[in-house]
Amino acid sequence: MNVLPDGVVTPLVTFLDEAGTRPRADHLKVLVEAQIAAGVHGLLAIGSTGEVGSLDADGRRATVRTVADAAAGRVPVWAGAGGLGTLDTVQAARDGVDAGANAVLALQPLFFDCSDDELYEHFAAVAAAVDVPVIAYNVPVRTPRALSQPLQERLVRDGVIAGIKDSSGDLASGRLLCRALADTAAKVYSGGELTLDSALAAGFHGIVPGFANILPGSAVTLWEHAGSNDKESLAAQDSYLELFGILSAELPGSGFPARAIGAIKCATATALGLPVPRSTPPLTTPTAEFSAAVAAVVRRAAERT
Repeated sequence: MNVLPDGVVTPLVTFLDEAGTRPRADHLKVLVEAQIAAGVHGLLAIGSTGEVGSLDADGRRATVRTVADAAAGRVPVWAGAGGLGTLDTVQAARDGVDAGANAVLALQPLFFDCSDDELYEHFAAVAAAVDVPVIAYNVPVRTPRALSQPLQERLVRDGVIAGIKDSSGDLASGRLLCRALADTAAKVYSGGELTLDSALAAGFHGIVPGFANILPGSAVTLWEHAGSNDKESLAAQDSYLELFGILSAELPGSGFPARAIGAIKCATATALGLPVPRSTPPLTTPTAEFSAAVAAVVRRAAERT
């Protein structure tokens, strides 16, 4: 199995029990089956969309194990790994691999801002702790800093990491990174929903869009028609532009992360015919009104596919 495939890797939402602390295995299995049936090339458990920042260690392990068991080797499974510092991240990476992950998506330390040399040592420690490939997660909006291109190149060329998930939103920098690493075996993935067609045309090896939970077929179509700018790819990208409206649904008392994650979870549940899911504390759980507004957007987006 190619654990860092070219193509679509869906960052799965985590359907939770009534307490909002443990995964609903039955609902997650429905989601995994729908993703594989749609033709995605890999699955990411407990990434940002999967609430890695809110689940406790037991919840994270249980989620990865559920996804890995449901996938049953048909597609690779990545596990998100992060923590306040290197020791936390190393333990999270080990837990993900022990639970069945084929690769680890590692964050930088989340409390202290670190220099490039310190970040290099951080990712080297994670890579030394596991026997699966490590992908560096560049997500400046959720971390102290963006991973610099020189650091990413150094990590790749020294064999510390095997790939990068770029959620910086900076397509120009991403394009330069893809070009700089073109002579290596490293894989570079884009995480932005609104510019997936452009990212693939710019040289990214794959896409990791949260909206693939809802309409996985659109992501697969974008991959299969990468760079063609034909009717099918334009319709697929347009369906995600329409889906972006779910982020405007109102959820009283919530911050943006709760609205964004809640919207993707509600939209996914709508697409799969599942009940409205809970969110992890302290994120505000979707209301019936919020879910109805999201469902209306999902129906409009589905008509564009």
